[in-house]
Amino acid sequence: MGFFGHIASYFKKDNELTASKIINLLNQGYSLMQINRRLYDIPEVRTAINFVAEKVGSIPFYHARADTEGNSELINDRLNYVLQVRTNPYHCPTVFWTQVITTLLLTNNSFIMPDWDANGNLRALYPLPFTQFDFTQDENGRLIIIFPSSGSYAFYYDDIIHLQRFPTQKGGAARQAIGNYEEIVNTMQTQAVSDSKNSQRIAALLQVKTQLKGSDMKKKLDEFKDLFLTAENTTGFGMIGAEYEVHKLDLKLSPLNKDLMEAIIGYLYTYFGVSKDIITHNATELQYEQFIDNTIKPPVWQIEEELTYKLFSDTEIYHSNKVLAELVDLEISTLSAKTAFYKEMVYGTIMNRNEIRKRLGLPKGPPELDKFLENKNFQVLGAGNYIVEGGDTGGKGKEVPADVT
Repeated sequence: MGFFGHIASYFKKDNELTASKIINLLNQGYSLMQINRRLYDIPEVRTAINFVAEKVGSIPFYHARADTEGNSELINDRLNYVLQVRTNPYHCPTVFWTQVITTLLLTNNSFIMPDWDANGNLRALYPLPFTQFDFTQDENGRLIIIFPSSGSYAFYYDDIIHLQRFPTQKGGAARQAIGNYEEIVNTMQTQAVSDSKNSQRIAALLQVKTQLKGSDMKKKLDEFKDLFLTAENTTGFGMIGAEYEVHKLDLKLSPLNKDLMEAIIGYLYTYFGVSKDIITHNATELQYEQFIDNTIKPPVWQIEEELTYKLFSDTEIYHSNKVLAELVDLEISTLSAKTAFYKEMVYGTIMNRNEIRKRLGLPKGPPELDKFLENKNFQVLGAGNYIVEGGDTGGKGKEVPADVT
């Protein structure tokens, strides 16, 4: 039964869920700018989140039939089309997963609704614009998820793909754990803007040696400013009479502490799994590998597990159907690393040269490139006598019995 059929059976006939209600439900949600807006308004946080989200969004997911023996076959069906070509009418896969991961990092939860046709074929995956949830059960004990902000709509939990960061049993974390850091950064940035406007500042005190009335003091001050603060005063020199004294006076608020600002931003980067070196592309190969292992792989594995469980029946899963991610190109980031990787794959007889050409997007070569190249050091020698060249024989070689090692 398709997704609409599952939901309609829950909602009863008087509240049947239709495609138009689904679109209306999506339109009731919130934009990314409205979700956790204070956090997302911090440029450094947005940079960190977008960096992670776009990395995950660049990973291809595909439908495969892969068993535990290492055999894997790409299944080019409608589900694979949704994963690799067009996720829904509004999103290509890259944009879709970027939005899903952005929501996950901002709100600790991200929900996806599969849309099935009457024949059980996947038509699309839609991101749901909700961040908080609750659980209940129907009369048969089947788990139901409810989104408080969606009004009367509820869904069977098996029909909703749910990605979680800092998982909670119910409800979802209402606030990130970095609220204090967020407040510090916002306060310091506000102060920096205020500093640039030079507001609420007294830079110097002009003192006159003669007693003046209030109106005369203002007149003298204006006269002084006209002399030294006009556009014509471009020489950098000024002169005052003996009746004046200028005392530098700094009543400013505490100046912007750049070191503290950098430290707090570093904490924010760490919270979202990145570093300044990663974002500015100055990371070493080891740092990049750790970034992929510790920050990118966990949500990717969660996507694989959730999609496999929610998009396939138990029978299909038993027959090794699953959703997989292609991570090789992301793990091997530099040209030198890719060259070394493919060289090892060839001489370790793990890949043949035509398989490498396919991965590089090159056309298939001649048939001899389908053969595996085996390193001579790993060949098993049969019984017999062999000529070993070089050594003390001056390159002439000598005969070595097969049983001599």
